[in-house]
Amino acid sequence: MTPDIEPHGNTGNRNNARDPESAENMTSKILFFCYPEEKSAWVRAAKPAKLSAWIRQQLNQATGRPERPDPEEWRQIRK
Repeated sequence: MTPDIEPHGNTGNRNNARDPESAENMTSKILFFCYPEEKSAWVRAAKPAKLSAWIRQQLNQATGRPERPDPEEWRQIRK
């Protein structure tokens, strides 16, 4: 790039940016449909955390699993 040209300034969708430290090994996704009223209630209940982190916490509590399980332990359970 020549010195007289300024960078364009586009940085992508900052609202869609991931936290690299918390998402390092998370590659699986769950997709489900819900009513808008349900989602609104869940978002309010999750504050100040992000909704995805709150959902993971709720599901892990329901199954009795730790927040960040040992991957080797999960592999043994899935066999």
